[in-house]
Amino acid sequence: MREFYIVNDVIDGIPLSLVSHPGLFSKKKIDLGTRTFLENLIIPQQGTVVDLGCGYGVIGIFIALKNENLKVYMLDVNPLAIATSKMNVERYNLQNRVIVMKSDVLSALQEKVDAIYSNPPLSKGVDFLQKFAEQSAEKLKKGGFIQMVVYKGENNVLKIFSNYFSDIKVIKRSKGYSIIVVNN
Repeated sequence: MREFYIVNDVIDGIPLSLVSHPGLFSKKKIDLGTRTFLENLIIPQQGTVVDLGCGYGVIGIFIALKNENLKVYMLDVNPLAIATSKMNVERYNLQNRVIVMKSDVLSALQEKVDAIYSNPPLSKGVDFLQKFAEQSAEKLKKGGFIQMVVYKGENNVLKIFSNYFSDIKVIKRSKGYSIIVVNN
């Protein structure tokens, strides 16, 4: 049997108990950036949203638990992240409105969405951010938004996303993390 961890936490009144594995980001506990992000999420009342780079599913499952009126896509390129997210979606019995898919950025997404959330892997460099911005411009509904948290990568995000979007704001800065909202 593969080694695993159970990550237990309560964020903004939502209890989380998620399976995680070695090889996944922040495998033993929810990192400070994700915690700060979740505490400052803007969540639409209804529609379809994406957790891009879902890892073991913290952001997508949190959103699904916060608002049962949303359809949530959880996307990742890593097969272990996909398998672990699917397991966590089943733990919460959310399969009827949370879809976990393997995707290179947003390429597997076949519909336009109201919001895209991400703690993007800045270790993948500006190429990832470029794809993220370009594909978001195609997949985001008019009036939709992107919300992301980055650690010391704010300038790159602002520069790249400004090539596709004109309304970009940093809504919070804390301990090296920036929460950025991009409106379409």
